[in-house]
Amino acid sequence: MNKERTGILILVILYAVGTISMLVPALRTLVLPLSGYNLFFSFLILLNAYRWNKALLIGSAAIFILGFFSEWIGVHTGLLFGRYWYGMNLGPKLSGVPFIIGINWAMLTILASGISVKWTKNITFQALIAAGLMTGIDVLMEPIAIRNDYWHWHKGVIPLYNYLCWFVISFIGNLVLIKIAKPNLNNTSIVLFILISLFFTIQLLV
Repeated sequence: MNKERTGILILVILYAVGTISMLVPALRTLVLPLSGYNLFFSFLILLNAYRWNKALLIGSAAIFILGFFSEWIGVHTGLLFGRYWYGMNLGPKLSGVPFIIGINWAMLTILASGISVKWTKNITFQALIAAGLMTGIDVLMEPIAIRNDYWHWHKGVIPLYNYLCWFVISFIGNLVLIKIAKPNLNNTSIVLFILISLFFTIQLLV
């Protein structure tokens, strides 16, 4: 079994265990605090599938900074996304924002841009498509994030402004990443995108 297949197998196991555990109350309380670690290992497996491409690493660092700083503005001012705060299940925080959130922005941007470059050669359209995909993922994430104590909204209401900000920041991030790294779609990124989508969709349905 080659390294990519091994990585995919690990991802499938991680998300299968995570999804099943979320549906069993006794296991859910044990697994939830590990959510940040699951995201971190997923990101490492994704980078390994791209053979730690230098341009992709540079692009990921740029997206990490963009995403983390955007979330900092949101948490402390409400000028981006709306009024919200982070819970306890995404790991260590810096000034109220979990470190893993920057990694999540980078990972989702790699996945979305990899898909979008297959649909058109125009960079602007690629970034728009990728931003749409990331905003779609956020639509799935939001209700589950509240339930899982990842983050919470003022008065429990998810504002439409949140999705507008997600789209705009995702567009900027994907534009940057595509210009720096031009990530190609591979088997690992396809599987990871599907697993993330299923993880939240199944919880929504159940």
